[in-house]
Amino acid sequence: MTRDTEQEELAQKITKGRKAQLLVIFVIALLFAIRDINHAGAAIYGGVLSLVVSLTLSFAVLKATDVSKSDPKTAMGILYVSAVIRFILILVLFAIGIGWLGFNSIPLVVTAIAAWLTGIIASR
Repeated sequence: MTRDTEQEELAQKITKGRKAQLLVIFVIALLFAIRDINHAGAAIYGGVLSLVVSLTLSFAVLKATDVSKSDPKTAMGILYVSAVIRFILILVLFAIGIGWLGFNSIPLVVTAIAAWLTGIIASR
């Protein structure tokens, strides 16, 4: 399998995962909207948070895959740095959503976790 084919296949899996995430975010936000419209906003924020983190991971994996053929050590470094960036990003985005914007934490966290898990499962 050529490098271009591998990259294309990986990109297709990533796209499939993001589409599944969007569907889950929409459904969960709709369910929370039945309870309270503010919960729907929190759910959407949690879903967007999950998408941002997933896209960060996707970019890192694509870059590491490209670099790994010529320099596996650098590819591992890319993935490690990406993990640190994602961790900080999650902390900051949760703090903004719960602290500054005042979203209810339950719909925010439930949607973020559900969308993130959906993205992982659908991308396989």
